[in-house]
Amino acid sequence: MTHPRFPLGEYIRRNAGLPHDLAQSGMRGEIRSVRAPLRRPPLPDPEELARRIARRHGVVPERVFLTHGATEANTLVLLHLARRHAGRAGGRPRVRVRLPEYPPLLDTARFAGFRTISEVGEVELTLLSNPSNPEGMLLPSESVRALAERSRELLVDETFREFTSAPPLHDGGSAELWLTGTFTKAFGADDLRVGYAIAPEGQVESFRSVSWLLDGIPPPSISGALALDRHRPRILREVRERFVRNRRALVEVEPSAATIAAPVWFDRNVGTLGGDRLARAALRRGVLVCPGRFFGDPNGVRVCLTRSTFPADFAAYREVKAKLGLLR
Repeated sequence: MTHPRFPLGEYIRRNAGLPHDLAQSGMRGEIRSVRAPLRRPPLPDPEELARRIARRHGVVPERVFLTHGATEANTLVLLHLARRHAGRAGGRPRVRVRLPEYPPLLDTARFAGFRTISEVGEVELTLLSNPSNPEGMLLPSESVRALAERSRELLVDETFREFTSAPPLHDGGSAELWLTGTFTKAFGADDLRVGYAIAPEGQVESFRSVSWLLDGIPPPSISGALALDRHRPRILREVRERFVRNRRALVEVEPSAATIAAPVWFDRNVGTLGGDRLARAALRRGVLVCPGRFFGDPNGVRVCLTRSTFPADFAAYREVKAKLGLLR
């Protein structure tokens, strides 16, 4: 079997450099307050970094596994769980997802051996991003637990949670809870490539049997992540202020977006045109958005609110929609 490919990332890279970029969901190059800490980072100490992550999540450090980002963390967890549940229910283990959903989660689950389903019933795994990517909605913990009913495991990618003041999820209800996160989104630390997975207490040792696939996080990345983590209140204050300003500009013309908690929004106002045709029309006019088919819903596009240029970029996007007759 060939390795999973992530066409969303390839699509963004292939069209990078357009005048109006509404496709980038990270804060790379956008945060002033990260510059000083990264100029003089502390000595690399992976144990301290794991302790700091564990303390925020209310778990022991042994449950924290450092990775090269959330995608790697999700991959390791999914490979572990696919092997753990192989052969149950007379076939491939089942994973329940809500669409639209972040493509690497879906693609990697299928690559690992899961069969994706959306209907109600018993499953081995419930999988979701929270806040959701591409919709930007934060599900309360009660709703997450309800989604995971009749599920043995629950994997929640909290990549976008740092854009909110919401606490980490602590309880998966009847399901064993796995959490993943990263420094590459809210902290704009794409170059550091540091993420993590938090395993349930009863599966720490068995998960360690797949974590050997990790080849170790480079010391400069550990140092950089520690520097950012030590300054997280100031950095996240700037990040959240940026998001709130951009959301305000969005809500002025799209009032329904007032409830998004992360800097992504799924625009379903595409008429009969569809997300792909709208995205292609936008490309021709120098505007980059992400077609919804990458997320399992072709009837929309994802718009990101991370850039300081968002008001002008979004205005250009609306001009495209106006010419296509998609504005009310």
